[in-house]
Amino acid sequence: MNMHNKSTIRRLCSYFNGLGVKILFIITASVLSSVFFIATPIFLGKALDQLADGIKTAVTQGTRFQVNIETMGGIFLILLILYVLSFITNYLANYLMSSVAETVTLNMRAALSEKLNRLPLRFYDATERGDILSRATNDLEKIADALREGFNRLIGCAVTITGAVIMMLVISPSLSLIAFLTIGTATTVTLVIAKKSRKYFLNYQTSLGELNANIEEAFTGQLVIKAFHYEENAIKEFKKINHDLYMHSSYSQIAQFVVAPSVRFINNLGYIVIAVMSVFSIIQGRLSIGTVQAFIQYTDKASEPVIECSQIISSMQSAFAASSRYFEIMDELDEIPDPALTKNLPPVQGNVSFEHVRFGYSDDHILMKDINIDVKAGDKIAVVGPTGAGKTTLVNLLMRFYDIQGGRITIDGADIKTMPRGELRNKFGMVLQDTWLFSSTIRENIAYSNFNAGDEEIIAAAKSARADHFIRTLPDGYHTLLSEDGANVSQGQKQLLTIARAILADPAILILDEATSSVDTRTEVEIQKAMNNLMKGRTSFIIAHKLSTIRNADLILVMQQGTIIEQGTHHELLAKKGFYEKLYNSQFA
Repeated sequence: MNMHNKSTIRRLCSYFNGLGVKILFIITASVLSSVFFIATPIFLGKALDQLADGIKTAVTQGTRFQVNIETMGGIFLILLILYVLSFITNYLANYLMSSVAETVTLNMRAALSEKLNRLPLRFYDATERGDILSRATNDLEKIADALREGFNRLIGCAVTITGAVIMMLVISPSLSLIAFLTIGTATTVTLVIAKKSRKYFLNYQTSLGELNANIEEAFTGQLVIKAFHYEENAIKEFKKINHDLYMHSSYSQIAQFVVAPSVRFINNLGYIVIAVMSVFSIIQGRLSIGTVQAFIQYTDKASEPVIECSQIISSMQSAFAASSRYFEIMDELDEIPDPALTKNLPPVQGNVSFEHVRFGYSDDHILMKDINIDVKAGDKIAVVGPTGAGKTTLVNLLMRFYDIQGGRITIDGADIKTMPRGELRNKFGMVLQDTWLFSSTIRENIAYSNFNAGDEEIIAAAKSARADHFIRTLPDGYHTLLSEDGANVSQGQKQLLTIARAILADPAILILDEATSSVDTRTEVEIQKAMNNLMKGRTSFIIAHKLSTIRNADLILVMQQGTIIEQGTHHELLAKKGFYEKLYNSQFA
């Protein structure tokens, strides 16, 4: 076993906390089951010897030999008891192992869920959702399967092999030598194949994650795929990934199933040699027929577990590959922990300052090099610029979705790095261009920003967002259940619901990322009125593409390639005859 697997086992053991008693019972039951099973060949051998002696005596004396309770009943009763006890203890071990496997999987899923909530946004930007889903479902199920099918069987195999070897040595050391050579060869073959197959199982798990990611992306992007007639290319991509999965699965399955025939072939060669030598031992009177029969059974009991172990090892290889992918997520760096505060933040007035802010998605590629902004409480700040200029990144930094590499960002003079993220983000209301609704009722989606809000407050927020009318036209009104991502309402209606959610939050600072981009002109006018009322007395950051909507902004920030190249009011920027004027005139030429 390599160091990586040892490390994986040690880390997996941490999820067995509190299961020590059950594991002790599993080990005990597995050992007893194997011991009862090992004892049976001795009594079967005695039964065979008793039959042989009885028949021999009957032939010699000319009497009739009968098999009845008096002649064979005791041995058969012992065998029955041994088989029943072996069955009961084996069932108990399997039952308890299933319970342990499910508990460990539950612990691992809980740990993964907590980890995913601690990971920074950059992790989700770089990782496909389908791959994360695969690690949380398929990979953990592989680990659970290996525990359910492998742990107690591995103990049973170890006990069975040990017991069988001892009994073989007691019966015939010379025959044992041949058996050991056979078993040793079979074990070597198993280990060599298992070592070479490790990479196949890892490739299989990785390909399975890629397939899940591709399927998730294809289903969620079905509208775009059809709109751009991309079906053939999408099918080609799927077929390629599916073929890779098929190949990796085939290699891993071949590696898994080639072991048993190979081991059985080696064992059968050993049986032939043992059978020939046993005949000479019987003729010479050194061994009885029953003893030879018991020895062959012990040989089988020592060699069959090798095949079983090979299957367990294959399952373990798959589990190790799944565990590696699981721990890749667990080893990701968490968000920088929040500072320990003993009191809540004071009410936010809304003064915001960027002081020599430096940021990049990686240290090698700095996007913002020296950003300086000074915003007074209640100001309406518009952020404009071409696509990819860094507008959304700017507000993401303000809410600490990303941490900066230099400088500082303050709210009312306090560095946001000294604030717990939860309390910081509670001070903001956010309406994004890309809406996101959950599979719950309209009421619950609006109340997502304030779970303590009553029906009157929720309805008032919906009216302010001009959403109340369309909500009441739905069959169940505010209790209408939305499908995934609100697919049963229009894009514009989804935008209205997210605006109502922001209004209900009653935030100190607003962030509006092209909040009216998905509604018609008439509705946009109404929403703009509601937004103007909402923004009164609040600091507001508006990411705008329609420059007509931000003429009255107190400050307009013009961004290009991550840098603020111009600042000022609408009239001041037009007077500068710079980039803003060109941008503005391009929309109203």
